[in-house]
Amino acid sequence: MICHPRRHLLVWTALLMRWSNQQKPQRKKSPLRDRIRRLVRLVKWGGGLLIVLGIAGAWYTHRLSRFAEQQFSRSFRWDIPSKIYSDVEYLFPGLDIKRRRLQEKLDRLGYRNTGDGIHSPGDYAMRPNGIEIFLHHFDYPLQKFEGFPVRIAVSGSVIDHIGRIDSGERIATMRLEPELIATLFDDTMEDRSLVTLQEVPDACLQSIILVEDERFFRHHGIDPKGIARAFFANVRALRIAQGGSTLTQQLVKNYFLDSERSFQRKIKEAIIALIIEQKHSKGEILEAYLNEIYLGQRGASSVFGFGEAARLYFAKEARQLTAGECALLAGMIRAPNRYSPFRDKDAAAQRRNFVLNRLHEAALVDDTVYHSAITEPLILPKQRERLTNAPYFIDFVRTQLRELYPDTQLSAEGLRIFTTLDMTNQLIAEQAVSNGVATLEKDYATLLPKDHAGKLQGALINIQPQTGYIRSLVGGRGYLDTQFNRVVQSQRQPGSIFKPFVYLTAFDPHRGEEVVAPTSYIYDVGFQVQSGGKPWTPHNYDKKEHGPVSVREALMKSYNIATARLAIDVGLNNVVKTARDAGIEADLQAVPALALGAFEVSPLEIASAYTIFANNGIRAEPLSLIHVVAADGTTLKRKSIEMKRRFDPGPVYLVTQVLKDVFNGGTASSARQMGFHGIAAGKTGTTNNYRDAWFVGFTPDQLTLTWVGYDDNATMNMSGARGALPMWVHYMREAVGDSQQEFPVPNNVVLVKIDPESGKAWTKRCPQSIFAPFVEGSEPTEHCPLH
Repeated sequence: MICHPRRHLLVWTALLMRWSNQQKPQRKKSPLRDRIRRLVRLVKWGGGLLIVLGIAGAWYTHRLSRFAEQQFSRSFRWDIPSKIYSDVEYLFPGLDIKRRRLQEKLDRLGYRNTGDGIHSPGDYAMRPNGIEIFLHHFDYPLQKFEGFPVRIAVSGSVIDHIGRIDSGERIATMRLEPELIATLFDDTMEDRSLVTLQEVPDACLQSIILVEDERFFRHHGIDPKGIARAFFANVRALRIAQGGSTLTQQLVKNYFLDSERSFQRKIKEAIIALIIEQKHSKGEILEAYLNEIYLGQRGASSVFGFGEAARLYFAKEARQLTAGECALLAGMIRAPNRYSPFRDKDAAAQRRNFVLNRLHEAALVDDTVYHSAITEPLILPKQRERLTNAPYFIDFVRTQLRELYPDTQLSAEGLRIFTTLDMTNQLIAEQAVSNGVATLEKDYATLLPKDHAGKLQGALINIQPQTGYIRSLVGGRGYLDTQFNRVVQSQRQPGSIFKPFVYLTAFDPHRGEEVVAPTSYIYDVGFQVQSGGKPWTPHNYDKKEHGPVSVREALMKSYNIATARLAIDVGLNNVVKTARDAGIEADLQAVPALALGAFEVSPLEIASAYTIFANNGIRAEPLSLIHVVAADGTTLKRKSIEMKRRFDPGPVYLVTQVLKDVFNGGTASSARQMGFHGIAAGKTGTTNNYRDAWFVGFTPDQLTLTWVGYDDNATMNMSGARGALPMWVHYMREAVGDSQQEFPVPNNVVLVKIDPESGKAWTKRCPQSIFAPFVEGSEPTEHCPLH
């Protein structure tokens, strides 16, 4: 085997190196040298680790910086819930403030009863001959209103005149701002009203800084001196007496981070605080803090920021806060629930005075301001009992809003929604329904089904006929029991409350096949016709037949047989057209049972149709929303009143005059015994097997519908007069009173002297006479044949 020359060379080289090493003397190991070598290795590893940690720290800091900046610079820094308001309240000479429950209204609006005098917006004081009010500032959809003091002089309980206290000027009409009736929260239930630094008094800013972070303008996000001072103070007190967090750290903790208590979160809090201080001014940080700090509860919702806290505790805007009020809110930051003046006035006052003393010692307030603030009485507005009022109405409004805006916008963009609701009348309506149904269950227990699974229910809606404004809406006896809105969602047979549309068709010479007047006669005698291939026979409520009766009597006493006969005579298709023109969109079939309301309709639909009677033939579209305003004051939606003439005013007036007699000898005559003595027109309604009880009644200014029944259509053995009329009377007596306003007479209606027995033109031989209205051109020309 032949070896390669290079391989030989490598072998000899290796042998030579081994021999050379064996010839060298062995060196002794040095401990110092080993230590140096280990130190060098440690430095190398430590340096490498520091470099890695530095890179990681820089990356983490950059990440936190981006996170903080993105959060801090969002267009909408907070999700601001939208708020729903009622309509305004107008006050003017001649108004009965007792009926309008003015003092209760002021309490709901957050005005403070000072007892002696009024000094700032939100104060009111009762006087022997009137009331003084310092009106709130309020941003209306189309106007910013600056509050001023007024004196309302009354005679008895009726307003005599209104005047400005500051200028002495007489005022023809004044308005109270809308009530907040609901807030559309997201899942967090956080309520806040954003403020700027310019909108907050200096006393508030000074109080916050002095109590929470005295070195705010001298640190860069974290304050080592403050931490040390707090540490020693807590050790001396053997409790947490002071906190070491700066305002910036508090903002970071509340706004950016969760509530976890850990060292890691504390480190993150400090780093983000330093980053924010580098990138934002002290003013921006302080303004964010003002809007983020937690300051108590309003029921289930949490109140954040000085803007909303000023409204909660003092019913005023933040810019109107006094030095004492600023000190109280600043003092509450440490423990909002403990120092809440609603919970403990004495503790709140002591905390306020502590802050005021510090302000005075620091020469931030002078002696005059200090003594005024420290002796200032704590006068609080009444707390709202419910976060949401008028829940059925709010659900109805929310359904309409969702057709315009997504839920995310409603719960986050601070929209202000102005509605048609009259909150005073709404509370009356809720009481009328709940008390009314409970009374029926108690007084007529023997008539109602025993051991019925569901509760007896009631509903009420009130509409202003001239505008279509829905002023009150109650969809059931209790919203906590059931959220089903019977005014809007239920479909029920209207029964006899449909009959006026039959008679309107008959009275209008352009609608019916036969011209009829209220003084005409019709036979209330049983008959049978074929309907849908089957025989159909109407029956009266009293199981009797009344022979020939006047059309007026047939309607005011709600005779089924006469009404069905009249509907057939004037043409069932014509009756359908009349109902359609009035706005009834239900499935109407031209069959004889139509005349007796044998179809299904919602209470809202039938109430809206009745506005033609209160308006002499003009239909008002029901309206609940008026304005939707963005957070910046821009009007996003404005709904206009929709009024349209659908009928000749003459025939409508004739129907209304007959419906007035329903209270005077007709099916609603018991309303007089219940205490209602006003001028009104109306109609009772009862359906087959007594499943539904209705009443619709109206004055020229108010139209109210009430309904009673079971959700499963169970028989309750009560007529409209017994079941629904008492609720109507309760509402109208409290909300409207005994109005004596007459319905206006149209130009095409004439009064003719007739014989009441024959319904024909009066002669000298007739023993009696009355003046009856007729549509011009349809008045009787034939003289009375009986005398």
